[in-house]
Amino acid sequence: MRQRALLLPAVSIAYAIAFAAALLAIDQLAEYMPGSWFEVLGAAVLVLCLMTVALLLRTAWRRHREGLDRRGVFWAGGAAGAAVVGIVAVLGLFENAQIASVISGADTHFTKPIIEALPRPAGTTLLDEQPGLADTESISEDFTAKDLNSIVPFYEAALAKDGWVEDKTSATTPIVRFTKDPFVLSVAIDQPSSGYTLTVDRVLTSPSASLSPGISP
Repeated sequence: MRQRALLLPAVSIAYAIAFAAALLAIDQLAEYMPGSWFEVLGAAVLVLCLMTVALLLRTAWRRHREGLDRRGVFWAGGAAGAAVVGIVAVLGLFENAQIASVISGADTHFTKPIIEALPRPAGTTLLDEQPGLADTESISEDFTAKDLNSIVPFYEAALAKDGWVEDKTSATTPIVRFTKDPFVLSVAIDQPSSGYTLTVDRVLTSPSASLSPGISP
């Protein structure tokens, strides 16, 4: 009896935590916030489904023991529906893991120290660091900034002191590039989000061929 008395509040708390995690993940996904929010959502849905299946099967068995088989079938059908949703959640998590291994499978052995050593303008906040596509050596960092107009001039001055050479053909575009063999640094300004993205790539061939005449890395 003591265990039964504790079962209801324990299940209620577990449901509340799972629902809160799912709602938080949905909110963060809607805001396109960085992080493993899809995984959080999938895990929360899976937990909710498992608990629901257990409770509905328990109720269906009780109705069967009471001789109310029709009601038992109804509760068992609800458990089957919850199980299907749980299977969909598992498949979604598995597929997302496969996609993540492709879109975030870059080898950052060389590029990660480069991007982390770059200077940062005052008033900026790092939001996320993400490897690039598989079979590349790309890595990116997303920042928020109080003054986006000062970002490119800051990097133009700071990187020149460290041996980076600006691709002047990109100076008037939203993405400004700098080279320092064998690395290419891109500074992408995103006006709507008041942020910017740094991306460092390591290339096997010199990128100088793509620069304007008279510029060499």
